[in-house]
Amino acid sequence: MTFRSRSASLGAVVLLGVAAIWGGTLSFTKDALAYMGVNEFLTLRFAVAALALVPFLPRIKKGTITIANTLLSAVLGAVLYAIFYLQSRGLQTVATAATGFITGTNVVIVPLITLLLFRNRISLRVWLGIIVAVAGLAFVAGRGLFTPMSGFWLVLMSAFLIAVDIVAVEKLMPSVDAIWLAFVGITSSAALALAFSFFGSNTGIAGIKEVTSLEVVVAVLFNGLLGTAFALWAQNHYQLVVPSAQVALVFSTEPIFAAGIAWLFFGGAVTGNVVFGGALVLSGVIIADEEAFRYLVSSRRPEK
Repeated sequence: MTFRSRSASLGAVVLLGVAAIWGGTLSFTKDALAYMGVNEFLTLRFAVAALALVPFLPRIKKGTITIANTLLSAVLGAVLYAIFYLQSRGLQTVATAATGFITGTNVVIVPLITLLLFRNRISLRVWLGIIVAVAGLAFVAGRGLFTPMSGFWLVLMSAFLIAVDIVAVEKLMPSVDAIWLAFVGITSSAALALAFSFFGSNTGIAGIKEVTSLEVVVAVLFNGLLGTAFALWAQNHYQLVVPSAQVALVFSTEPIFAAGIAWLFFGGAVTGNVVFGGALVLSGVIIADEEAFRYLVSSRRPEK
């Protein structure tokens, strides 16, 4: 086994761990939101993540930071805030397992956005994946499908914004240092969450007392350090050595981890509709992701 192949194997294992961490963040978030508001929790999560990235700022390559890409990073930070705000609000009424599968549909939303904005053609296979995923969503949503602005729709909106963020980073920010992009985006998200935490009742300074709850402390540290700072570093580092098709397949397991962790450790309910619909969503995601689909098919073919 060569050094590169060993690095790729290690990278795949680490990224699988990232998928598991992301799945776990949903349960920790849902648990913490029973003790404090969404914006208060997001403020703490992003503040911890931003502080964790500070030691890595000196490693940023000289000449990669400009006023333009810093402003764009801040705008993407606003999108990042909206993603987590909508997902967290949805988690208050939607089961963790269902939230994980709905969030995973961002993979099938990406080609739709590129079709609308850049006229990129969509193959029949991708259309099939989208149709299968949408059918799965109908099972996952259940009666929530017909309730305007229900938690289901809030989580689906967050999945749409994840897809927007993916396309924006690929098209607008290819030359920006990943650490700087992450730091500015996370800092912007923390600032927005803090600002909005002062709107409504029992918010802002009044909500600080909730930080003493063990559930909140654990959720903030897990989500901030592992789910944001570490996961971002691992993704940026190991995607350089792990084939993109394999990365896509590894990350598609996040909803499975979300459902499993919620059921095993947090007493989350996993209904038959969520299991069946989740299987359809996961199948649609794999079918719609061109590289992942090809990798899966080729890996099952016997070598000649």
